[in-house]
Amino acid sequence: MLRKLITIVAISCVFGCKHHPPLEKPSNTPHYFSIRQFANDQFRTYWGQPFSFEKTVIENGKMVDSSIVSAATLDWAKVLDPFFKTDISDPKYLEQYNFSEVDDDATVSKTYIYEAKDKSFFTRSVQITTDPFTGKIKSLFIETEKDGNQQKLYYKPLKVIQIQTYQSALLGKGKNIRTEYRFLY
Repeated sequence: MLRKLITIVAISCVFGCKHHPPLEKPSNTPHYFSIRQFANDQFRTYWGQPFSFEKTVIENGKMVDSSIVSAATLDWAKVLDPFFKTDISDPKYLEQYNFSEVDDDATVSKTYIYEAKDKSFFTRSVQITTDPFTGKIKSLFIETEKDGNQQKLYYKPLKVIQIQTYQSALLGKGKNIRTEYRFLY
């Protein structure tokens, strides 16, 4: 009996003890909200869910494309790239943004606002609206500008991803393109 117990313990130790790389300690370096980290969290949370999206593209007020797209086949790099380009979590951005908080009792939310001090920065503002009780993000709104071209990015978890681009033109009318991905269940 004792021999069987020792054998079971030894086998358990051999097969149960696996080498795990050491966990990275969180950085003590102060930083702002990370779009990349938030996107990674969303992917980990919802990965494998059978989501589909209604994709619409509206150019200068006219619908030019409408389709149903599966989350499994969606070109996520193309969808998330505009968001990733706005990430201000790098320590080089510390003290480069004004930070404020707004409590809104009417919508039961708390909004954290980062506004660029330097108007030449690509990422002009980031607004993160959260549930004040759970801390969960209710929506994310970002404004950018470069060379007269503006973007407004909006994400509401499990509801919508929206990318709106205003492209100015030297001559004639500029372009206003809104690409929207609405979650379907």
